[in-house]
Amino acid sequence: MSCQLEKDKAIDWLVGLHKKARAARIPLVAHLELTSRCNLRCQHCYLGDQLEQQRKRSMERDTAAVCKSLDEWAAAGCLQLVISGGDPMMRRDFKEVYAHAANLGMFITVFCDAILVSDAIISLFAEYPPRSVEVSIYGATAETYEKVTQVPGSHALAWKGIHRLLDADVRVVLKTVLLTLNEHELGDMLAQAEAVGCSFHYDAAIFPCLPNDAKGDPLALRVAPEVAVKWDLALPGRAEGLAKRIEEFRDLPDSDTVYNCGAGVSSFYADPYGVLSPCLMTTKLQYKQGERSFDELWQGDLAEIRQLRRKKKPGEGCLTGPMKGACTHCPAINFLETGDEEEDSAYMRDVAKLRYDAVMHKTKGKVHE
Repeated sequence: MSCQLEKDKAIDWLVGLHKKARAARIPLVAHLELTSRCNLRCQHCYLGDQLEQQRKRSMERDTAAVCKSLDEWAAAGCLQLVISGGDPMMRRDFKEVYAHAANLGMFITVFCDAILVSDAIISLFAEYPPRSVEVSIYGATAETYEKVTQVPGSHALAWKGIHRLLDADVRVVLKTVLLTLNEHELGDMLAQAEAVGCSFHYDAAIFPCLPNDAKGDPLALRVAPEVAVKWDLALPGRAEGLAKRIEEFRDLPDSDTVYNCGAGVSSFYADPYGVLSPCLMTTKLQYKQGERSFDELWQGDLAEIRQLRRKKKPGEGCLTGPMKGACTHCPAINFLETGDEEEDSAYMRDVAKLRYDAVMHKTKGKVHE
């Protein structure tokens, strides 16, 4: 009981910290994409063709430049850092960058596929424990996993890395993207996570490729709206969490601002090539580092996202009213898919409406404590 109380206190403290950071506009959270290179070639990847990412290696910022940025971010108030890729361990200086951030006092979360977890990585995490390592898995079986990743043998290598992390007492979170290729194994992936004592998350959201000229169409791998909602109801606690979100959003007034998340308020994103943006998906709001300090960019260009005002009336383009809490609407993703930040795709609308009806029916319209 006391452990749960302490956990609840920690969560309350963290929620309060984020509220204060947003109120004061402090860049509490940074998402650093250290490289766009990866050892996998996932069919749904929003980065597009991996061959192109490998060619861009010479354009990546060097170690000194990355560490200088970390210094600036820490001075501005950054406390939480996500290091991602691609797979960030593709960088030969991953250990140096990670240790530098840890020595600045940052709480670090690493996104990876676990394949490149080596003895040196385990030693690094023993000296500077990460907040967590989030590992994407793409199927419960090698056949499904490797159909997604397009790399033979990658399933066994990923689980070898996962077990190495767990054996070293690193906190591992397993997650997946729900695809037409792996939907049939989602329940088995959950069971695998439970068997090794890991929490498990999934998301049915798939994004268009960020490069406009990228090959492939990730959206073709989306599951049908009714399938996405089916899993909302099937996984433990998910329906109740969504019902609570719906209730919390129900009475909130419709905002006149386009973006109402933490992007550009308490969080930001940095790509491998020296470009900052309010978040990963805000491709139309990108600013080059170098000529100005981070503080100047944070107080100037990166603040402009909060000044964007809706041009459409409530109900035009995106869901409002009691159903809005059932929508995972994101203006940046809207722009990528529909060309209009204020216009949800038909897919997002269909999922939200089905989700609202199904979740509220299952919970009988009430939030379960």
